Amino acid sequence: MYQKTIILTTLLTSLLTAQPLSQTTVPTKHNPNLTLAQIAEIQPGLGTIMIEFGHRFHTLYYAAKARNWDLASYQLHELIEAQEVAETTRPKYQEALKSFEDEHLHRLQTVLQEQNSQKFESVYMETLNACNRCHKESGHPYIHYQLPKEPPTFLKMSLPKEK
Repeated sequence: MYQKTIILTTLLTSLLTAQPLSQTTVPTKHNPNLTLAQIAEIQPGLGTIMIEFGHRFHTLYYAAKARNWDLASYQLHELIEAQEVAETTRPKYQEALKSFEDEHLHRLQTVLQEQNSQKFESVYMETLNACNRCHKESGHPYIHYQLPKEPPTFLKMSLPKEK
């Protein structure tokens, strides 16, 4: 609530002083002179977001293979949220990203909810292939995702055995 108040006050001040909105300052704890233009410029690009996407896509696969459905679902949820940031910050790709989400990520979500190990593999691979098609269609054929041969080592993929 406090941040909303600051933002509204900042916007009103900008309107009343006839200052360009892009030059309006939004004081933060670390920078009292941060402008809206500076905030806009530091939003992550699609390349940055795709690094997170690939990382979570990798983790999702091995979590599901270990039948850790909660971890796999969490990774997919966070992956979709990261993609939604890209839809906002890079509107040029919004339609393609939203279409990918609707056609592929939601199918993957359904399989994870069903905890269907057999169906998971094929839906995951269809999604992976769709990623690579999208890269090619968007003018980036040199970006070709491949699933790493090993699970990530920073997270335990399997659930602890209950005693």
